[in-house]
Amino acid sequence: MQNRAHIGSDMKFSNIGSALASMSGAIVVVALVFSAMFLPDVRAEDQPDHSMHDMENMDHMDHSMHQQQLSKRGTYSSSSVSYAVPDIKLVDINGKSVALRELLNDNSPVILDFIFTTCTTICPVMSATFQQIQEKLGPVQKSVKLVSISIDPENDTPAKLKIYAEKFSAGRQWTLLTGTLDNSLAAQKAFGVFAGEKMNHKPLIFLKAKGSDSQWVRIEGLAEASQVISEFEKISGDKISH
Repeated sequence: MQNRAHIGSDMKFSNIGSALASMSGAIVVVALVFSAMFLPDVRAEDQPDHSMHDMENMDHMDHSMHQQQLSKRGTYSSSSVSYAVPDIKLVDINGKSVALRELLNDNSPVILDFIFTTCTTICPVMSATFQQIQEKLGPVQKSVKLVSISIDPENDTPAKLKIYAEKFSAGRQWTLLTGTLDNSLAAQKAFGVFAGEKMNHKPLIFLKAKGSDSQWVRIEGLAEASQVISEFEKISGDKISH
């Protein structure tokens, strides 16, 4: 009987010990949770990185917008606008410094757009349109300047722009430019192109007639090469077969 009582007593103490251990464990867990909630200095690298997921969502939204623009290819609007070309210097595909005002404000007619090389939606279409324009211009091509300015100069080095130019068979009259971020922004803002972020850019082409200093035709939308040339004919007086 004494042995049974002793065993029963041991079991009671054992059960009490287990219960106390469980309570202690629960208290530790709660303490750890509250400590984590109120830690003052949590390093960013210790936190889950959702930035890539967020960027993918942003890109999806932006590309969806551009896909809508692609679906409306051939639909555009044009307006006559006065622009003052900023006195800045950019860099061509060979690393040569180019004074933008001198390039655009001489006596030559100009067809201008803004692109970036890593764009996978509207930029390739716009550059393909430029490629077709230079082919359709025929003999007039030698007197017309085609100019493309990168809106992503931090990525678009002259070497990358050169590869891009070769991809679209850019001729001697087609100048692709990059440069410092400040100068790229100055060019974008001067022509009302700046959209705050490169993924928000819109398809725009600008035309300037021979001898004009500040008067441009602004084409909004993904106009076809033949449509751009038609607009160019209106301001140049030249009849071009297209």
